Amino acid sequence: MLKNMKIIFTKIILLFIAVSFFIPHSAYAQSCTVLKEIFENADYCDNKQISVGGTISEILDFATLNGSKYVFGFLMVDENKNKIRVVSADEMVLIDGNVVLVDGRYYKKLYADGLNLDDTIVASSDNIQVVLTAKELWNDILGPYGESLNAGKRLATWNKVFIAIVPLFSAIAFYFGLIFYKRRQYKGISFEGHVENLFNKQEWRIAESNAYRKLGRWVESYSNPDFVFIHRKTNKRIAVECKYKSVSSKEDKRIFWAYEDQIENYQNFSTKTGVPVFVVIGIGGRPKNPKRIFLAPLSLVKYPDVKMDYLQKFERDPRKVFSLDNQGNLI
Repeated sequence: MLKNMKIIFTKIILLFIAVSFFIPHSAYAQSCTVLKEIFENADYCDNKQISVGGTISEILDFATLNGSKYVFGFLMVDENKNKIRVVSADEMVLIDGNVVLVDGRYYKKLYADGLNLDDTIVASSDNIQVVLTAKELWNDILGPYGESLNAGKRLATWNKVFIAIVPLFSAIAFYFGLIFYKRRQYKGISFEGHVENLFNKQEWRIAESNAYRKLGRWVESYSNPDFVFIHRKTNKRIAVECKYKSVSSKEDKRIFWAYEDQIENYQNFSTKTGVPVFVVIGIGGRPKNPKRIFLAPLSLVKYPDVKMDYLQKFERDPRKVFSLDNQGNLI
């Protein structure tokens, strides 16, 4: 009896091995649970209900589905970078980066309303579930680094804003700086024109050697005094530097009239040429019609700023023409 049972058991095992050998292995291997298996077993999985998950990598352009009953679609990619198309006849609001779970029917080839799409899942909106948003995925992956990265993102945003507005503010600053410079330059030139008019052309002429054209007449180099006048009767040369200040003497007890290097240039000019230099300072009013005018030899105002109390002894009538006294000094 025991011997017969052993024989029967042995026959059953041999039969099982034989059946296993002759049945195709693919019958057991075929599955439709992940995208890799679906693509490998496309014929087997075709027109079957499947359930797969992945991340939305791209929302389909409306033109892709135009003319069909499908109004929404996206491309989904899994962790192995396998990609499949999902379409739905329902309107949906999804964005790139959302992790979704899709229950739908897989088609190796989808022919519908003029569509001809490979590897497509058709699913209703009820069967497309968002299991993780892009923001949640970001925070979940980054964990404790999330706050630091959020701070970094805010910093990067402000950096972009800063980079955008700096050229704008620079342009504005340059524009107003240019206006200020031009206005200041105009005031200086206008005052020089006023001073020039106080030198009667019948009595004075302007030196024309090594000159720049300015205000329609010739003057010495800009590193030298503004004017070198020649007295027609005595042929005496007088150099004049003009400075205009809009501030009133009552508002400022000291007047800054030149930089040290400028004063040094005037002194060097006088030493080299033997021509005395006089400083004409206009204060208040307008450049073409100053309220007060002061005339002082350079040797007596040889510092960048002078006290108004000291400067007052050089004050003269702002409309009086210039002339030479008996000692050859400009008055």
